Amino acid sequence: MLVEVMDDPAGDVLEDLRVWLRGDAPGLRVERVRGAIGPGEMSGGVVAALETAVLSKELLGMLVTGVAGWLSARATTRRTKIRVKLGEVEVEIDTADVAKADEIARRLGRELGGS
Repeated sequence: MLVEVMDDPAGDVLEDLRVWLRGDAPGLRVERVRGAIGPGEMSGGVVAALETAVLSKELLGMLVTGVAGWLSARATTRRTKIRVKLGEVEVEIDTADVAKADEIARRLGRELGGS
């Protein structure tokens, strides 16, 4: 599964999600995907996405619940737009449209096949 945040040029929002998932689902391995190297940069660019292997329905459910909780917590103070990809399926969530964690979790789970 790949998670991208729109309007996150420095990768700070993705880092916040990574830290949240580490606390919410400590057994889940979440890798940072760095963007292309920019002019004058010596190493990889900023964090462009988070990626994790989803090997079971239980793991997918845990990940969906973690992302939904994070989005719901952020929705109280700021608008967040993310794109989640799992294989050929892609889901975009905008917290301006969806404010409750259970609604977010149901939509992600339904569209990604988690529940």
